[in-house]
Amino acid sequence: MEGRDDRKMANGVGKHKLLVIGPTEPWSVREKLCLATSVMKSGDQNWVSVSRAIKPFAEPGRPPDWFSQKHCASKYSELLETTEAPKRKRGEKGEVVETVEDVIVRRLTGERIEELKKLIKETRETHRKLKREAELIQAGHLDTKLEELWEDIQLKRKQEEEEAELKRKNTDAAYQGKYCILQSFYLDLFILQV
Repeated sequence: MEGRDDRKMANGVGKHKLLVIGPTEPWSVREKLCLATSVMKSGDQNWVSVSRAIKPFAEPGRPPDWFSQKHCASKYSELLETTEAPKRKRGEKGEVVETVEDVIVRRLTGERIEELKKLIKETRETHRKLKREAELIQAGHLDTKLEELWEDIQLKRKQEEEEAELKRKNTDAAYQGKYCILQSFYLDLFILQV
């Protein structure tokens, strides 16, 4: 049984204790890619440096401690757990060429590229639609529908604001719940020590 654990350690799987810390909302592919590349640069033992390096890349609306050291370690542990160890490839002098970190970064880079391609396609379609509408408005063909278009725009804005507020409230509630659980745990621990 010890040999199996050693192999996991050598492959990079099982190196980190899986921590259940931080919000339950999933990280974006972009955030995970930033984390993986930062770990690749700074190493998986320097969470202060990793956390500091990726803070500027948080998605809008994330709480300030989204990239805390513990949360980064926990998320990276999840990435390790869901990544298969690379097959051993040897270079000219017998060294291993590809690491688990390489596999994670390569996979996330591919996912991010696909996300960006989809975003570009959606943006182009939206641009074409808006350009077509602008031409129709300038030609005077939509004068009767301007009020309706304006109401649609206001409704979409209101929905986006409500969704953002709901997301913020859910994140705050998740953090508050975890804070209360931790507070209760420490109180129990204190009572046991007394």
